[in-house]
Amino acid sequence: MPSNQSDDRFGISKLILYIFIPCILGMILAAFIPQPIIGLIELRDPIDNKSGRALTEQIQYAYDNNHIKAVVLIIDCPGGTVNDTELGFLELNRLRERKPVIAIVQGLSASGAYYISMAADEIISNPSAMIGNVGVIGQLPAVPIILEEIYSTGPYKLWGQARDTYVRQIEIMKEDFLQAVEFGRGENLAITLEEISRGEIYSANEGLKLGLIDALGAQSNAIELAAQKAHIAHYRTVHLDEELNQENNMGSSFFALDENGEITGYPKEPGFYYLYIPDIKGGLR
Repeated sequence: MPSNQSDDRFGISKLILYIFIPCILGMILAAFIPQPIIGLIELRDPIDNKSGRALTEQIQYAYDNNHIKAVVLIIDCPGGTVNDTELGFLELNRLRERKPVIAIVQGLSASGAYYISMAADEIISNPSAMIGNVGVIGQLPAVPIILEEIYSTGPYKLWGQARDTYVRQIEIMKEDFLQAVEFGRGENLAITLEEISRGEIYSANEGLKLGLIDALGAQSNAIELAAQKAHIAHYRTVHLDEELNQENNMGSSFFALDENGEITGYPKEPGFYYLYIPDIKGGLR
């Protein structure tokens, strides 16, 4: 056999050995290696016990699932109850210690929703969104009165507490909120905590100048940033509420209704709220 034919066959064998076989083996291995995931968590309903529980369940799922390498929190929410907001913040901050968390504001990140975003590594916002409204609202307890048909063992047994005690509690909650802002934004802030405590709501452009957010952009930008921070490529995105088969529109019964059955924008139940109420007509019901 001529040497040139032998060399050609040897060359083809080397090509198969060093190129084609590794490629085929790589494709086979890739089919068995799970694709990295960026988990999407949506915060759109007012934050109450039900929606707050759904949020923390998604955060816990992301924490436990090793295939989820980062999380993007999608926000369009006016806030909600103090208790459920703080639980969401604590759980998201715990997740951030293990995986990157990026928040993207789509429309509104006010009060309790903004509080929760303080646990994100970075906050990106739609340019037309609204940001802020740091503070607390609550309905004062009734003035104690004597009811002849009801006996109680103390003056506040029926009312829970004195009004001045209630106001002090609200002030403590406000300070907790400000501490969360200081924790989340740190040296990025170009506004004092005293100014933030006034409860103003800002456009995203103004919020960027004040250091309340990190950048303007779209959801795709937030996802790309999450992937960069997680050092992953060829990832896929997964809506975690769908993974957990959670219901949508869970906050539909959160607000009180007026005499015409229309949503008022005010919470139905009395309590403490990190909540933005754009319509200032009337009062808490």
